[in-house]
Amino acid sequence: MSKNGILWISATVIVIVFYLGRPLLRGDQPVSGTIGIEGKKITYLFPVEWETGEDISFMIRNDNPKVTGYYKWKSSAGKKGEAELKKKEKELSGKIPAPPPGSDVKWSVVLRFGEKETTIPYSTEVTTRVTGKVSIIIKVLYPLILFIGALFAVRGGLEFFNPQAKPRLYTIFTTIFFICLGFFVIPVKNFMLSAPPPGVLPAAGDMFNFESMFYPGLWIVVSILVFFRVKPGLMLLTGGILTLLYMIIPG
Repeated sequence: MSKNGILWISATVIVIVFYLGRPLLRGDQPVSGTIGIEGKKITYLFPVEWETGEDISFMIRNDNPKVTGYYKWKSSAGKKGEAELKKKEKELSGKIPAPPPGSDVKWSVVLRFGEKETTIPYSTEVTTRVTGKVSIIIKVLYPLILFIGALFAVRGGLEFFNPQAKPRLYTIFTTIFFICLGFFVIPVKNFMLSAPPPGVLPAAGDMFNFESMFYPGLWIVVSILVFFRVKPGLMLLTGGILTLLYMIIPG
């Protein structure tokens, strides 16, 4: 296999590993867990983000028919409440009225078995962020362009170890992808997430957040340094490392 092929495979593996670990390290995954009550499993999966338009719903896998319970919630919009869990065969479920987009809902579930009670997650609350609806096109474009941009960033960074490096080629493609991501895709995504009233345009700071400025800003600087031949291999390597690190930083 050629050295170029090895570098592409290495870059792909690195990006996939970081990409798969991204939701876990950033805290984007649903809150989940399993507990045991009288030798029977109780498994839960609670959302941390919810698109407006439907009530927040959740389900608990319940292998103990004696277990019942209730849930309580309060939202940053000022609403709060409490309700009993609906019981079906091997299932407990509930719904929380969704507040307006941009609101947070703090809630917890209390399970009852006999005269005992336990809270899941244990002694804590779940915080669910309610957002506007994002179109399927943006849901596809955002992770796709981020992945391709990161792939070119890492592949360019590996040119540091290539005696016959082509730093300008990878710099151009990486910068193009991240400009598209930061100046077009992310602002549209943020606009949809904020779901402003008809005819109201969100503040520029709500659409162009730090993420939308970081990726294109970083690679515009890297491209300038590379084209002026300021240690191009090292600049590409640094840009690739910073790109990967920012991908997994919570925010």
